[in-house]
Amino acid sequence: MMAIKSRAVLALSCALLTSSVYANDFTVGLNDDAISTELAVDLNRNANAVFGYIYATDGGHAASGAMHMTHDAGIHHFEIGAKYSYYWAKRSANGSAIGIGGRYAMDLGSNISFLASGYYAPSVLSFGSVDGQYELDSKIQYKLNPSLALFAGYRNIRLQYDNNHNSTFDSGFYIGGSAAF
Repeated sequence: MMAIKSRAVLALSCALLTSSVYANDFTVGLNDDAISTELAVDLNRNANAVFGYIYATDGGHAASGAMHMTHDAGIHHFEIGAKYSYYWAKRSANGSAIGIGGRYAMDLGSNISFLASGYYAPSVLSFGSVDGQYELDSKIQYKLNPSLALFAGYRNIRLQYDNNHNSTFDSGFYIGGSAAF
């Protein structure tokens, strides 16, 4: 199983390196109990890949990779796809999940945007000890210039288990910044 995961990561990395990359965004968010990082890579006009990592003092570690199809409609930006997440949880068993969902952004004017994301993984798309997972995130962002933005948001990641208590991996308000290059 580990060899399959390693091959999938290697194939995705090779695909990213050999494709024409349009833009990259690096994001860091933090609060007293967690830090998160994210690298979003536009593969073309209509597709992107997003790689993320979260460390939460109560939850543990999580690494993720997502692929989205994107669409812009005026002030609205939609991303729909799948997100693979692996959890090294502190208070419960480790496992992984493939969440279906996406991200949404709306330009509110005056350099202010609303961003939200949500993913849901039913038991059929959850592996190891994880029997389900959902993730919700929303934030308000202010662009200082076209390459730099600051934001404040709220995130809730919940893991479900068959033979153990369900647990919250991370939940709370956070602040951060994003850089486009």
